Parts: sequence; structure tokens; C-alpha cells
Amino acid sequence: MSIPKEPRQLLINLMYIVLTALLALNVSAEILQAFFTIDKSLGESNSLMDKSNQNLAEAIGEQASAYTQFEPYREKAEQAQQIAKSYFDYVGEMKTQLLDAAGGTGEDGMPLHKEDKDIPTRLLVNEGRGEELKTKTLETRESLLALIDEPEAKQRIADNIPLKINEIPANSRKKDWVQFTFQQMPVAAVMPMLTKFQNDVKVAETAILNHFADKLNVTAVKPDKFAPVIASDKNYVIKGEEFKGEIFLAAYSSTADNIQVAVDGRPLTVREGKAIFTSNPSSIGTKEHEMTIRLVNPLTGEAETFRKRFGYEVGERSVAVSLDNMNVFYVGVENPVSISAAGVPTDQMKVTSTGVQLTKNSSGKYVVIPQKTGQATITVSGGGLPPATFEYRVKRIPDPVVKLGDLTGGTVPIAHFQAQKGLIPFLENFDFKAKCDMRGFELVRLRKGDAATATNQGGGFGSDARRLIDTAQRGDVFYFDNVKVHCPGDDYDRKMPGLIFTLR
Repeated sequence: MSIPKEPRQLLINLMYIVLTALLALNVSAEILQAFFTIDKSLGESNSLMDKSNQNLAEAIGEQASAYTQFEPYREKAEQAQQIAKSYFDYVGEMKTQLLDAAGGTGEDGMPLHKEDKDIPTRLLVNEGRGEELKTKTLETRESLLALIDEPEAKQRIADNIPLKINEIPANSRKKDWVQFTFQQMPVAAVMPMLTKFQNDVKVAETAILNHFADKLNVTAVKPDKFAPVIASDKNYVIKGEEFKGEIFLAAYSSTADNIQVAVDGRPLTVREGKAIFTSNPSSIGTKEHEMTIRLVNPLTGEAETFRKRFGYEVGERSVAVSLDNMNVFYVGVENPVSISAAGVPTDQMKVTSTGVQLTKNSSGKYVVIPQKTGQATITVSGGGLPPATFEYRVKRIPDPVVKLGDLTGGTVPIAHFQAQKGLIPFLENFDFKAKCDMRGFELVRLRKGDAATATNQGGGFGSDARRLIDTAQRGDVFYFDNVKVHCPGDDYDRKMPGLIFTLR
């Protein structure tokens, strides 16, 4: 990504370079006034970029609110703003200290002792605040770049952002960057230097936010077409019964090319975001099918598979009981079930169950809440229909996948490892609204044969675990052991496989 260069900004930078060179020849009143003009222009530029960055962050937040898969980008955008603000305020405090030491502001709006060279030398060189600025600048740069996961994008941004410490010329008589930059420089010249550091961090913030915004613009699948849809509560109506259907307008993307649809293993052609299923039954009775939708997640590039059973009635009286998610009940969650008896009036249909709690929320729509694992049955009768019993298995929620951010182990950069906040259990490829909780874990750090251990309650890093992570070194091995989670419906905590990371 390239950093936008406004003509105004380019002119300011050019003026800054020229006037720095002139300063070495003669510090006239006109040159001091010119430095004041540059400082003022840089300040105005910072204000404009601040508004632009805020608008950009708000746009990212709006996308994250509309599409939950973009929430990680909102969190990283907020982190980028916090990092940039911390550095901006730090430099602002340094400018205030310099201005106070220079006698405050005169009637002309400039520092009272604007031509004084001893004040910057004392504060920034002798007292070490210039070295602090150098360290803070490099740390802020690394913190911002650590928010970018993609190596190529990170390198591209690193090559473009101006927030850095330049090498001093080889023929310079000054021994280091601090002396070269601040020693025997007048207050009027140092003020715009510091303002430019504030400008640089705003430019870096813009680059990071633009990267996240580009990711949202590229990966977002936005609906661009609409189609009328009717959804009825009955798939079969006999004479004398009422047919009722909900009619609504559905929105979908006609350009999405990351979707594959199949029914009973048979691929269907997807055109303009839709697939059409056709069937010619040769016998009467309940016809049930399983649809499979495979979607390539635009954020991770990983394929996600969704399955759902559906059915319809053919011919004479029959019963259809279809689970809206899959042919199994799970303990601890609400399992939606569609039940219909073709040829039987709704008010005459009787539905009973064993092994589970069954409640009705609308015509033909039920919710099953199992209390324990094992077997369950649903029996449908009434309206002259002989009782029809359906058997189902009741299982506990599958084990989640415990991750450290987006990591499950292996060799990782130390900065990326230290940026994580804790362990999170993910229920992958699970079609129900359920969330498992972290109970705790034991963190072990191995360094040259020596082990340090911290016991952690919950998923977020406590003080002991955070201390081990913050003092990590390249080559350290971190082992998350005795990892325990608790899922809905569980009678006891589950022990999950450990995670091992080697830092580089």
C-alpha cells in the first residue's frame, strides 16, 4: 500500500529540508519565522489527518457491526488508534516542556527564547530525553506493524511509513542521532521537528487503517440482488385446509463465487448466487434430503461447511419430522425441529417425546431441549394418522478447538505471541448458537532446560501468565497444559489438548 502524498504535505516537507540546511548557515529572524510557519502548517496537517483517520476507523466499525466476521479488524483499528495517540501525546508533552523552558509563548505566538540553542541541548541531549524519543519512536513503529498479520503487507507498509529513525551521515562529526538532530539547534527549529514526529505517527496510523479498510472492501460480500420468497408452514395441503405462507424479499449476492451447493452429495450449479434443486419422486411418502453448502471464508481463506436436512410430502397422508440442523440432538442447546403431518389439520396433530423436553413455538416448529445423552424419540399422531415414532441420538456438544488468537501451536514470531490476550475455545463447524467457556490452564515456559510455571484462571492472561509472556525471549518454548473448558450442558469441565509454541 502506498502512503498518500498530498501536495501540501510534500511542500511542507520540502520547506523543512531547505530551512534545516539554511539554519546551518545563519539563524536569522526570517528563518526562525519560517520554522514557526512550518510548525503551524504541520499542526494543521495533523488535525486534518486526525479527522480523516477517525472517519476511517468509524467506517471500519460500521462494517464490523454489519458483518461480525470483520470484528477482528475493528479491534485492531482501535489498537492502532490507541498506540498512535499514546505516541502523539508523548511528543506533545515533550513540546510543552520545551516551550515552558523557553519562557512560554511571546506576543508573536512563537517561543519567547526561540533562538536559544542551549535549552534543546540541555533537555534533549544532556538529560537524555532525545534518547527516550528515539526509543519510543522505534517501539511505536514496531507496535503498529505488529497489528499486520500478512508478511508481505507488513513489509510494504514498513517500507513506506515515515515513522522511523534515520541513519546519520557517515561524515557527521556528531557521534549519534540525538546529537546530530538536537545539539545546538534553536528552539524554533526543534519545535517543528517534534511536530513532524507527530505528523509521522498520524501517517503511519493512516497506513494501518487503510490496510484494514482495504481488507474489508475486498472481502465483503454485499447483497446486490433481491428476490421474492414465500415460506409456508405446510408442504402439503388437502381440501378444506388453509394454506398460509410468509412472503418477503430476500437479499443475496449475485457475484459471490465462493459458494458450492450440493444435495445428497450431488453438486448443483450456482448461478447469480442461487442454486435450484429439482426432484421427481416415484413413490409416495416423506422425502428427506440433506443440503450441503460449502463456503470459502473470505477472511481466512478456509472452507466452512454447513449442512441442513429438509423434506416434503408426496401423495397420501404421511409424516415428516426434520431437524433444522442435523440428525442428532445436542445437550445444552435448543435444537430446532420442523414437524408436519400432511393431511392432518394442525389443531388435530399430537406430538409427544421421550428423553427430551419438546416445546412448540409456532405452527409446525418445535424446539427440543435434551437433559442428558442417550436416545430420544418423537411420536406424531392424530387426525386419523397412526402413531409414527422417530428415534434420534442425543450427544453432548463436540469439543471446541482452543486457540491463542488465531494460533494452535508451532513456531511463531515473539511479537505476535506477546500481542495475544489469552486462550479462546471455538466451536468450529457447529450449527448451533452455543459458546464454551475457558476454565483455566497452566502455562509453562522452557528456557535452556529451566522451566517457569504459572497457573491461570479463565481464558484471559492473569498477572503471572502475562509476566512470563512479557519476559519471553526468542527460542523460548511455551506449553499450555491442563487446559480446561466448560460447554453448555456439561456436568464437569473438559480437559483439552495442550498447545505448544516456539518463539522466534
